[in-house]
Amino acid sequence: MSREVSPRDGATHGPLRAVLFLAVVIGAFAEVSTPHQRYGPLVDMLALAAVGVVGAAAVLASEPAAAPARQPDRLAPESRPPSAVPVCRYVTAPAAPQSPPTRPRPLLRERPTDLSVPRFGAGARAQGYPWVLPERTVQNGIAADEATVGAFTLRAASVIGPGHRCGEPAEPRQDSYRIGRSPDSRYAIVAVADGLSSAAWSDAGAITASSQAVTLLREQIGAVGFDGLDTKELYGRIAESIAGHAAGRGVAASHMATVLITAVLAEPDANGVARAWIAWLGDSSAWMLDPQVPLWRFSAGEAKDRTAAVVSNEVAGRLPDTPQLARERYLTLAPGAALALVTDGIGDAWADPAGNVNEYFANAWRSPVPATRFTADVGFDAPQCLDDRTAVVIWNGGRA
Repeated sequence: MSREVSPRDGATHGPLRAVLFLAVVIGAFAEVSTPHQRYGPLVDMLALAAVGVVGAAAVLASEPAAAPARQPDRLAPESRPPSAVPVCRYVTAPAAPQSPPTRPRPLLRERPTDLSVPRFGAGARAQGYPWVLPERTVQNGIAADEATVGAFTLRAASVIGPGHRCGEPAEPRQDSYRIGRSPDSRYAIVAVADGLSSAAWSDAGAITASSQAVTLLREQIGAVGFDGLDTKELYGRIAESIAGHAAGRGVAASHMATVLITAVLAEPDANGVARAWIAWLGDSSAWMLDPQVPLWRFSAGEAKDRTAAVVSNEVAGRLPDTPQLARERYLTLAPGAALALVTDGIGDAWADPAGNVNEYFANAWRSPVPATRFTADVGFDAPQCLDDRTAVVIWNGGRA
């Protein structure tokens, strides 16, 4: 085992050797200078030899003193190429990245804001939640159409409301629409139904009501003409179809309750003015748009009392229970004007004087837009607007 020599030891021995060397030189000089009676030359030679030996010893002894200073250089490890890996070398591993503390996962994860739909105010929180499928097989969450019937241009869209699509269990889209025409395309036919949320099978009731309405109206036009349309017969037969459908499913007819609004538009006259027949039962509504006035105007349907502290959604009539309460009205559309049949998911927003939803749609739908843009508008985001929304708009292009 070798002993380490500290720099302090070398610093101590160096001055001591110098003093001894100087003393020997002085002693040898004195010895040589002093005359001897006997053996004079021999004494001189020994004195000079002593000086040489001491001097050589002092020089050689200085090497160990310098060795400790160079020792760290000798003990330093040789440089290795970057690819060389030491056989046994402890290297402190880099600290593992610390993952952030876990946060409790929310019940519903919001998705990015949908920039394709118009947003009013702060929007509705439910609008940002993922869409959830209902447990049973139902109609699609979105439906859309565009068509041309004679001088009329139609756009239609139905979108399940944010309040129906984000909870568990999710509800089906309870709105339904149908568009059609007479065989000669002189008449455009529209039906919009809104199933009641309190009825378990209201989506099936709405589908039955809208599809049967278009079919029966086509039959009436062919049988009695536009001026002979019979609201009581129409809604009575639709009620019978819904009740029969409920019986086939083995459920009570009230479980398929729905409201309904229908319209037939006759081809424009020589001045480009078109006549429209509208019949309704419940709170779906019809609105008119004058191209010169940027506002949708309520024209038919069951108007809600908006002066009350709480606006009630209770309807006075419904199918299949009270078809006899259905009402009708005739309107006229000037060239360039538009007629919209909407469920209360849109009608309530248009009727709200505190918002600017009506003004936006009046400007956005002043003229026909692509069906994709129309559908995105129907899926608008606004506070407290959580219900399904459906709109069918007919623009009167007048005569060419």
